[in-house]
Amino acid sequence: MSKSLNAALIDGLARELEGVDSCVVVGASAMTVAEVSAFRTKLRGQDFRMRVVKNSLAKLAFEQVGMPGLDAVLDGPSAVIHGGEGCLAISKLVADEKRTAKDKLQIHGGFNEGEVVDSQGIDVLSKVPGRKELLAMCMGGFFGPVSNLAQSMDDLFTEMHGLLEALIDSKGGAE
Repeated sequence: MSKSLNAALIDGLARELEGVDSCVVVGASAMTVAEVSAFRTKLRGQDFRMRVVKNSLAKLAFEQVGMPGLDAVLDGPSAVIHGGEGCLAISKLVADEKRTAKDKLQIHGGFNEGEVVDSQGIDVLSKVPGRKELLAMCMGGFFGPVSNLAQSMDDLFTEMHGLLEALIDSKGGAE
C-alpha cells in the first residue's frame, strides 16, 4: 500500500479510538462470513464497533492515541472492538460469542483503564458483574431489609388478628 493510504488508515483508526479508554482485540479469521456478520450485528446492537486492522498500522494508531503496549496482543489477523459501555461489556459479549462460535473467535487481549490486558484477563472481566447487575444488587441491599420489615409487620398483624378472634370467641362471641 502507498504511504498516503497507510497514513489515512492509521488516522482513521486513531480517530475512532480517540477518547476511548478501553478496547478488545480479537481474531475472527476462523469464522465464516455469515458468523462474522451475525457477530457484527450483535455488536452494533450494543453500540460497539469492530474494525479489522493490519497489525503494523494498528500498532502505530495505538501509540498515537495513548494505548502503548497494546501491539503486543496483535497476533495474526486481528480486529479491534470498542465503544458501548467499555471493556467489561465488550468482554462479556466477546466471551459469549466465543462459547457460541465454539472457539472460532480468538480473544487476543485488550486495553482497559490504561493497562494492557491479556486474553485471560478479558476472560476474567467477562465474569465480573456489569453495571446493571451491580445496581440490582445495591437496590436489593437497600430494599431487602425494608421488605423483610414489611413482611414481619404483616405476620404480626395477622397473628394479632387471630388472637383477637380467639379472645372474642372465648368471651362468648360477638353478639
